Amino acid sequence: MGINLTRNIFSRSGGTWVASLVAAVCFLAGIAVTAHVGQLVRNELISHHKRQAVASLSEARARLEGEIGRTVAYGLGIRSYVTQFVDQPFDLEDYREIGVELLEENPSIRSIGLAPNNILRAVFPFEPNRSAIGLNYRMNTAQWPAIRKAMMTREVVIAGPLELVQGGTALLIRIPVFPAAFPGQPLEERSYWGVATLALDQQGLMAAAGIKDVVNGIRIGVVNRATVENNKMIVGSPSLFEKDTVSLPLHLPGGLEWEMVGYPEAGWSSSGNQVWITQLVGSLISLVFGAMAFLLISEVYKVRSMALHDPLTGLANRRLLEDRMHQLAAMCERSGAGFEIFYVDLDAFKPVNDNYGHAVGDQLLIEVGQRLQNQIRQTDTVARVGGDEFIVLTPGNMRREEKKTFLHRLGEKVAQVFEYSGALIDVRASIGSASYPGDAATVEDLLRVADGRMYAQKAKSKQGSEEFPPKGLPQTG
Repeated sequence: MGINLTRNIFSRSGGTWVASLVAAVCFLAGIAVTAHVGQLVRNELISHHKRQAVASLSEARARLEGEIGRTVAYGLGIRSYVTQFVDQPFDLEDYREIGVELLEENPSIRSIGLAPNNILRAVFPFEPNRSAIGLNYRMNTAQWPAIRKAMMTREVVIAGPLELVQGGTALLIRIPVFPAAFPGQPLEERSYWGVATLALDQQGLMAAAGIKDVVNGIRIGVVNRATVENNKMIVGSPSLFEKDTVSLPLHLPGGLEWEMVGYPEAGWSSSGNQVWITQLVGSLISLVFGAMAFLLISEVYKVRSMALHDPLTGLANRRLLEDRMHQLAAMCERSGAGFEIFYVDLDAFKPVNDNYGHAVGDQLLIEVGQRLQNQIRQTDTVARVGGDEFIVLTPGNMRREEKKTFLHRLGEKVAQVFEYSGALIDVRASIGSASYPGDAATVEDLLRVADGRMYAQKAKSKQGSEEFPPKGLPQTG
């Protein structure tokens, strides 16, 4: 009886020790995994905050691009006006009215100068800029390079900010004037008359574009990436160079290579309810192995889902698409049922961004993705695999007529006019299709086949558009 009692005591103590060890291991493992998931959540919060910052920068960028583009348009108007008087002796009074009018309409224009044969002969307003009259640009080492570039390229050139002869700094828009000797004369055959210059006040330009030091809690800076000088910051604090900023390139005329950067005043936010809830719940359920495993798997799928979808459109990305294609290919070996893919590429998408801005281009991509989604079955997949490229995956092989009808329907729906803020944008797309296993034995080859057919159709469409120019609205899609 004493032996049995001793054995039971050791048995109980051994079970308690093993249970404690397993509980400790599970708890420590749960704490470690919970800490990792918490870090993933923090990273996602920071990424979300950065996406919001990029959205704020995108709005500010659109305003600044629009303001500079509008000012350049004023300069082109001056160039057209100058051509009326090129056959007459230069008289400052001929240009006074338009100079005063443009200065009143655009407060960011500091002054307007006219330099026939590269010698400054007229400047508006006159009094504060009197000292600049007679300036020979060829003799000014700071300003001549931009003038010479405008002469050689026959295009608008923007330089600066530069120190002016009459004092202060300004952004200078150089507009070369090449009047036509007769209607329709090619630009490359015209003679050089001189240059018109618009001096933009930097602060006035930023104010007109609504650019402030802080926008929606984001500290804004504009950087000149083309300069080799240490001080590349045009607007904003140089301390932004030391921060983990987000950035967007500015698409500006005149050869400017500017970039807009942003950083929150309080730094990127990595705290929130998601963080402490994950840590609290993870710590508690670490005591129960089964519940912990369930929550961890849920978090893994959540993180994986973020990695498998396009952040702009919410569609599947290339990784998720290829995973589903490989699954269907494996099923085909057992059942013999293949699948179809349709490679959709928007034609001439870049002009949409150039003419309407990237925000409109993004909305067009979202709309095209939704149009494709509306044409498929629940078992089909629409993925965004590139900037303006989409793929539709349909399980099961189609008959020739069925496939032809589906292709026509996709093209017809995608090509519907896109309306945004009153603007009507014509949309067109090239579509290439391929069947598995009829057209290729591997997923990679199938994608290449569909891609090749899509480009073949694009080339055919371009050839057709050259032979028969479209009428109505310009094609942007």
